[in-house]
Order: sequence, then C-alpha cells, then structure tokens
Amino acid sequence: MRRGVIVCGANGERGYLLEKVAESFAKNNMDKVIQFSVCTVGLSPIMIEMGGVDMDTLVTVNGCRNRCCDRIMEKNGLKIGRSVTVDDQIEMQMQPCQFTSSFDFPEPTEEEVKAVVKAMEEAIR
Repeated sequence: MRRGVIVCGANGERGYLLEKVAESFAKNNMDKVIQFSVCTVGLSPIMIEMGGVDMDTLVTVNGCRNRCCDRIMEKNGLKIGRSVTVDDQIEMQMQPCQFTSSFDFPEPTEEEVKAVVKAMEEAIR
C-alpha cells in the first residue's frame, strides 16, 4: 500500500509555495505515495481508500498553523498518522491565504522548498 499525502488547499502566497513543494516532492517520492488535496477528499474519504492508501498512516501538509487540513480530516473521522506545517519548516513570514489573481508572489527560495519537502519525506517514512 502507498502512503496518502493530503495537502492543504491554501491559496495565495502559501498555495504558490505548496505548489513548488509538491513539484519537488514528486520527483523522488511519487512511487511510494499518492497525493490528494484536502478540498477534494476531506468530504469524500472513499476517494483515498480507492487509491490504495493505508488509511492508518495518512500524512497531512498544512499551509499554516491554523491546520485547516488536519481539522477537515478529523471532522470527517479520518485518522492522521503524521502532520507537517509549512510555518514550522521555514523562517519567512508569509501572508494569510489570499486570492491569487490579485497578487504577484515572490519565488520561494530553494532552501524553503527543500525544508518543507524534507519534512514531508520524514513524515512518509
């Protein structure tokens, strides 16, 4: 069975960083995980099970310390094995979720992306 990685549906600057993190994470890890957005599967957990995921080892990736991903999963009765929060992995102060059509976001540094990817890789072990 593969590990289920459930990523926050953050938007704005946080969503842009998570997009870069997902791209980098996928390069070395997609053979052992299946990745979902919490906005897609939070209300329909059967989608995770259909993906052949070990439901006892779900990994969540939260865009901020509000931990919306964790809260959505728990509210719908899903057990979280490990949880990663972007704010705990990077030093940069990020804005709260925002509509992406209104802003130009700075490119995340390679170090910031690597820090979150490293935490995700540790969570799937």
